Amino acid sequence: MKFVLFVEGHTERKAIPSFLKRWLDPKLPRPVGIQCVRFDGWAELVKDSPGKAKLYLSKSNVIAVIALLDLYGPAFFPRAKKTPDEKYLWAKEYLEEKVKKETGQDKFFQFFAVH
Repeated sequence: MKFVLFVEGHTERKAIPSFLKRWLDPKLPRPVGIQCVRFDGWAELVKDSPGKAKLYLSKSNVIAVIALLDLYGPAFFPRAKKTPDEKYLWAKEYLEEKVKKETGQDKFFQFFAVH
């Protein structure tokens, strides 16, 4: 079993999977695989997540698709969303619903790095 991790760039692709693996494996009854999929920036990730999530979630060995974006890079937030909390909550719901409409599944989870 594995989960698929969507990331927005080369740095995340190199660093995050091994970091998560080292942290997760001791906490689980058995190791879980991580397949990392790199997008070319936040705009491509936002645009292509529904279709790619549908592709990966159709595979029987994939338990979830998880996307990670920086909160301070994207420019798709409504103007009314000004605080980090407002942006985070709106974007998480927006992206998860967008994927759910495409896939019909609740196995996509959007997270944001806030730094």
